[in-house]
Amino acid sequence: MNRRRFVVASSAVLASPNVPIPMDVMGQTSFPSGAVEAVFVRAVDGEKIRVDIGEEEEEVRFIGVDAPEPKIDDNTAECYAVESTNFLRDLLTDQTVFLEGDQEDRDSKDRLWRYVWANVNGVPTMLNEFVLAQGMAIGQEEETNVKYKMELIAAEQAALEASMGLWGACESGHQSIPRHGSADDPGTNGETLFADGMSVNIYEPFVTYDINFSTPKGGHKFLIISTYFENVGGDTKGYSAGRFEAKDMDTDADYKETFVFLDQPLGSGDLSPLSYVSGQVCLEIQETTTNVRVKYQVNALGGESLYWLLPSV
Repeated sequence: MNRRRFVVASSAVLASPNVPIPMDVMGQTSFPSGAVEAVFVRAVDGEKIRVDIGEEEEEVRFIGVDAPEPKIDDNTAECYAVESTNFLRDLLTDQTVFLEGDQEDRDSKDRLWRYVWANVNGVPTMLNEFVLAQGMAIGQEEETNVKYKMELIAAEQAALEASMGLWGACESGHQSIPRHGSADDPGTNGETLFADGMSVNIYEPFVTYDINFSTPKGGHKFLIISTYFENVGGDTKGYSAGRFEAKDMDTDADYKETFVFLDQPLGSGDLSPLSYVSGQVCLEIQETTTNVRVKYQVNALGGESLYWLLPSV
């Protein structure tokens, strides 16, 4: 996040602590004239979304909004990034949005730069202002796209005074924390994690000493996990059962060998955008292991990995 927050001399909107800002602050009776209709695809983070406009999919960045970064590096994110991203996702799933431009059409990374409008509880609402009012992001000072500058300033100030969202949960607007789903902050059984345009879930883990007439080597057992992969990115993504491994959190022993003698093995392959696959993965772990951290390497060439902690397997 680029941290040039709005400097505000006085508050235009007052709110009690932890009370959401009233919807009519940023709502009006209709969408702006000339706004372009688009279909929400997914939330990239708390300030960027992917949308379908006609036959094209575009990434849209919110004017005047600076949301926490979901990933600084493989192990670090910014405080409230997950909440900020999920807020937009939950708000816009299955929604049509309306995109209003200003002086500059695209940002330095060629993303559409827009005020994003949507129906919120039946009210046409400018989401740039709404996410600031809910404390899901901080304000970003803009030099040219300033049509709603005062409205955005007032929304951020109100959230700050009311300790809304990140203002109440984080030490600052740019606090670094372990990235959720990293080795330092793993997910849990049944939790969906995201990395590099891939959504991955592991669930229903169990151990066995016999599967399809195969048995583990002496002193070991099989750990079976069910998995679900979905490509939520913009290009083809690969997946493979062979990228899973496990670690005994009590002894630091690593288990990297996977087996394919399952009724519904995950296997490997490619997923086109918005396609999905499910299947089981089998790892061999020591018989005494009970506290397991499962790792999945998202990219075959290395880079980001996802982690889940599975206690009492």
